Amino acid sequence: MKRVLPVLLLFLSVCLLVSSQQDPQFSMYRFNGLYLNPAYTGSHDAISATAMYRTQWLNIPGAPQTATVAVHSPFKQDRVALGAVYTYDQAGVTKTNTLDVSFAYRIPIGRKKDIRLCFGVAAGFQNYRTDMNSVATTDPNDPGFVGNSQNLWLPDASFGTYIYSQRFFAGASINHLLTNRLTGTSYPFQQSSDIARQYYNINVNAGYVVIVSEKVKFIPSVLVKFIPAHAPVSFDFNANFVFIDRISFGVGYRLNDSYNFMLAANVTKTLRIGYCYDLVVSDLRSQTSGSHEIVLGVDFAAIAGKLHNPKSIIWF
Repeated sequence: MKRVLPVLLLFLSVCLLVSSQQDPQFSMYRFNGLYLNPAYTGSHDAISATAMYRTQWLNIPGAPQTATVAVHSPFKQDRVALGAVYTYDQAGVTKTNTLDVSFAYRIPIGRKKDIRLCFGVAAGFQNYRTDMNSVATTDPNDPGFVGNSQNLWLPDASFGTYIYSQRFFAGASINHLLTNRLTGTSYPFQQSSDIARQYYNINVNAGYVVIVSEKVKFIPSVLVKFIPAHAPVSFDFNANFVFIDRISFGVGYRLNDSYNFMLAANVTKTLRIGYCYDLVVSDLRSQTSGSHEIVLGVDFAAIAGKLHNPKSIIWF
């Protein structure tokens, strides 16, 4: 029984994760928009790099652990930007490595040309592996596990739009456009519901900067994630207060899942750090104390006169 209980908890956690999403989730999504949306590429108007790490559902065996690194920058002509995102995700017996290269075209709009309308695409590949032989079962020859491991190389593609200014941002993206099959041979655009496969992951987010005083700003934001016809809609609501354009404290709520508490700081003009703790309120709360998340961001070289995005305030 001691060997069976960790296995049951492992599959409980993975099943709950898959029922709501296929992509890894981050509570501090606003601090690394390129992970969600290729149209975010170049929006810092600098050579920008961001790294994030999340360990989810502490004390549950096989719970998800995710790390991602994103690098992006516009060219000097400003309208074109390139970027890349690498993501490692482990959940139970499944490990996924993803590398996508992104391209964005940015159009200045508005009377003062201080609003950017961006369109982005990303393409790359994903290595999807499942090690079913590593699962400890009561029957070491269980045919449901032995010999059912997978090691697939899958093409990946996404599309997004993003609009932002010094006071607001909004974006929408569709990830996994190829809907790859995850068992057996990979077939792009496979539509049968009888096999395990990727689905379109749609993300929509928006936020606004409210000037409370000279030294205090309030930034409400929302992220909506859904997989049409295959998973319920997920809502992330966040409220951040920014003090003297250096320190940000925020709280969030992921519908029917967790309360999130975030603290971030601009250590220097180019270096930023952040931390988030998720307090689980779902049915898993009796099994875990919560989740931890950290983020580190660096802007290596700003493009003079092109800082349309106030990174020191809203960091999106």
